[in-house]
Amino acid sequence: MAVKGRSERLWFIVLMLFIPFILNISISTLIAFITIRSILAEGGSISEAGLEIVRNIYTYNFYWSIIQVGMGLYLAKIMGGRTWLKDQFTFKDFTSKPVKSVLLILALFLIAYVLIFCESIVSASLYGGWERYMEYWRRITHTLPLWSKAYMVLIAPFTAGIFEEIIWRGYGINKLEQHVSTRKAVVVQAIAFGFWHGISIHTLITFLIGLVFGFIYAKRRKLLNISIAHIVTDIIGFYFAFMT
Repeated sequence: MAVKGRSERLWFIVLMLFIPFILNISISTLIAFITIRSILAEGGSISEAGLEIVRNIYTYNFYWSIIQVGMGLYLAKIMGGRTWLKDQFTFKDFTSKPVKSVLLILALFLIAYVLIFCESIVSASLYGGWERYMEYWRRITHTLPLWSKAYMVLIAPFTAGIFEEIIWRGYGINKLEQHVSTRKAVVVQAIAFGFWHGISIHTLITFLIGLVFGFIYAKRRKLLNISIAHIVTDIIGFYFAFMT
């Protein structure tokens, strides 16, 4: 059942779900522009800019957390503030049925990782093989500053796991249900969640993850276990991506 309360217009709800994507694209485009201008000023060519753009985006990617936390807190306030957050993240969500909770978290983790593994295989094929893909990734990650890598492992998983779930599952599904069916609400929030992660094959993968997490949320109406699964997935994934 959808959360009752004031009803925003549909366009406003959809806009709230896509604002993180708009901000992400705008900031990453600005970083790309500054990077290209710097390379050209030093006598380089635009063809050399691709790798440096990706490296700079990952270097300064703490802006992701700023967007997540800012939007998450604003939308949580709309949903009812502290009272709503306490209900969504109640420990009873886990402790009432701990075995089922652990199995749910494990299942969501495995589903996410299977999808991410499939993405890696497709990405590797596009780069001409696994070795060439890993070499490209190493050229990015091995030159990132330590503080940026630490952020990815120690901070980003928590801001993503908590506030992304608030934005797209907690706010998105409940508010969209005031205008459309639950199934459509789950699909729309998953689309917005996918685009938040950029425009690439990762968009499709995160859309599918958002779809699975969304349907689970629509059945349970609690965020704690889903957030734990999200956090664990990101910690392990970011560790192997950036620290090894």
